[in-house]
Amino acid sequence: MNRGDRRTRRATEQELSLWRAVNSDTVLSRIRAQITPPDAPEGKPAPQPRIRQVPVAEAPRPFARPAPPVLTRFTPKPTDVEPLRDITPGLDKRTARSLRRGERDPDARLDLHGMTADRAHSALNRFILDARARGLRCVLVITGKGRRYTLPSESGFSMEHPEGVLRRDVPRWLNQPPLAGATVGIYQAHRKHGGDGAFYVYLRKAK
Repeated sequence: MNRGDRRTRRATEQELSLWRAVNSDTVLSRIRAQITPPDAPEGKPAPQPRIRQVPVAEAPRPFARPAPPVLTRFTPKPTDVEPLRDITPGLDKRTARSLRRGERDPDARLDLHGMTADRAHSALNRFILDARARGLRCVLVITGKGRRYTLPSESGFSMEHPEGVLRRDVPRWLNQPPLAGATVGIYQAHRKHGGDGAFYVYLRKAK
């Protein structure tokens, strides 16, 4: 029979199934050989494939506004401005009585009307220290009574007049350095010398 007369025979279904099975086992064997780790020595566990952990980004925290600062205002204690009585600590009876009745005129006076707090504080320090160095004993500090007024706004926010601020702060300044060691006491002035808008400041003797 000539080769030219040889006809191509088609594979049967059984042969095709067998061919698929052989090829399938071969491919799976190759895949297993690639992913199966090598055998570990005796007594040691086989190394495990490493799994890379990718960090998860944290969700941004909501922005928190800082709490507003708490504003505190100085309120003079009752002992900051002592009442004048016949028996007043630091004063002899005659001096206390004459001041209470407005019979003694101050040796010097300082008027703080219209000054800012910083300017008034500096002026008070200079005045008290200078008066003590000169040997003066009783001086008058005028602050004004102060008043409250309302700003023309819908909120109706009220503010204290600058003179009211000085009336509040002057006793505090007199009770802290450098003036605390220079004074005997602070007393409300007689109405003849300003009343609620002024203070008598009795000074210690200079050494």
